[in-house]
Amino acid sequence: LVSSSLSKLFERRWLAWYFVQRQLFRSYRGSFLGVLWVFIGPLMMIALYTLVFSEILGLRFREEDGVSNFGLYLYCGLIPFMAFSDAINGGVGSIRKNSTLVQKVVFPLEILPLSTASSAIINQLFGFGALMVLVVLFGQQLHWTVLLVPLVMVPQLLFNLGLSYLGAVAGTYLPDMRETLTSVVRATFFITPILWDEEKVPQDSALRPLIDYNPLASLVDSYRALVFEGAVPDLAPTLWFTLFAAVLCVVGFLLFVRVKHSFADLV
Repeated sequence: LVSSSLSKLFERRWLAWYFVQRQLFRSYRGSFLGVLWVFIGPLMMIALYTLVFSEILGLRFREEDGVSNFGLYLYCGLIPFMAFSDAINGGVGSIRKNSTLVQKVVFPLEILPLSTASSAIINQLFGFGALMVLVVLFGQQLHWTVLLVPLVMVPQLLFNLGLSYLGAVAGTYLPDMRETLTSVVRATFFITPILWDEEKVPQDSALRPLIDYNPLASLVDSYRALVFEGAVPDLAPTLWFTLFAAVLCVVGFLLFVRVKHSFADLV
């Protein structure tokens, strides 16, 4: 069953790419600037964060690592978190929103969560490009290690795929899952070191496990190390995240394939 699903995905990769494009540009269709908003939107967000947090509030920390602009530092942490949020929230509704396709026996349902997770990563690429532009414009040093970012995105894609497939199953069987996930994603944002510096949390603190065992914390650290510190991320957390992402992707896909035959009766 699994090999058959993978074979169908490969044979209809053109269809998967079509759904990725549709997912990516749906919100920009009909606007005056069109797909340019994919790049302009992140630029505006970074400029706003920089103005509010760095210029108005004057927030500074970890300048010894080359971080003098809190707005850029904040957005660098937000980039992988927004991809995570888009993947899991989009995955939850991917089956019910496409009920007409679910009823078609010939349509490979695996494409729906796949397109959601993939479009989230592609959106992140545009956001990362905007971040690089403003890093240069604001006089920050651009390190060679940014070339290693695609290597971080590979396990991140696996992570997002696993979440999207699991979310699709949960959202189909539990119609109220979207409302529940809204609270979960919001809580995850605050326990991930995006707005705050994890180094200020003592090792013996009860909150420390929320950082040490939070896969998003490892991902955020990897991006900030590559962009602002010019350093290769620590090997142990990177390997842990990669292994976790691979297992999550396999488990999510296997579960999806096993129960997808019942989706038509639920939507």
